[in-house]
Amino acid sequence: MGWDVTQVGSNITTRKFVEHEIKLSYDGVYEAIKIVEGKNQYGQKAFYVALRKLEDGKVVALVYLTRRKNGAIAIKVIGESSGPAQIEAPASFIGLLSPTQDEWASQWRADCINHYISTKILKGVS
Repeated sequence: MGWDVTQVGSNITTRKFVEHEIKLSYDGVYEAIKIVEGKNQYGQKAFYVALRKLEDGKVVALVYLTRRKNGAIAIKVIGESSGPAQIEAPASFIGLLSPTQDEWASQWRADCINHYISTKILKGVS
């Protein structure tokens, strides 16, 4: 799982580029039903993408990590079944996903929920 780098200049936002990449990769098979933008623990911009499979309605998650520099956007796509290290997806996003039997995806979802809860608790204490 390496990084794909594309020269885009400055006329397109990172989010629009990610939306374009999703459409290119999944059009006709999946539809993006939710894209949540945030930063991960490493300061990279992360996009949490919920994709609905058109054939059966099952909803799965992908994490798009992005870096932008000198008119180029680097993207790394990680499926939830790969157990991404990025666990900043909000509980409302995780709630959109279809049930899964995949051990890695289940653990990633639980980690996201636990991170979300601990973040809310810490904000309440401050």
